[in-house]
Amino acid sequence: MANIENTAISRLERRISDSFEGGQIRRRELRLTEAEARYVAETYPAGLRPMGGQWYEITFLGACKDGM
Repeated sequence: MANIENTAISRLERRISDSFEGGQIRRRELRLTEAEARYVAETYPAGLRPMGGQWYEITFLGACKDGM
């Protein structure tokens, strides 16, 4: 598993929860550290695509192909 502290994991979990609140949005671009990106890839049923710099596109499995 990614090597980040529990407090950092709690902040990341809250950030992801806030970003995908309500379940309508299943694709989002977030700025993550490399360790955070590894944690997301290992923990969530989601695709993670690097976009350059520290930006990643997170797409939860089952997301619509129309951009939702």
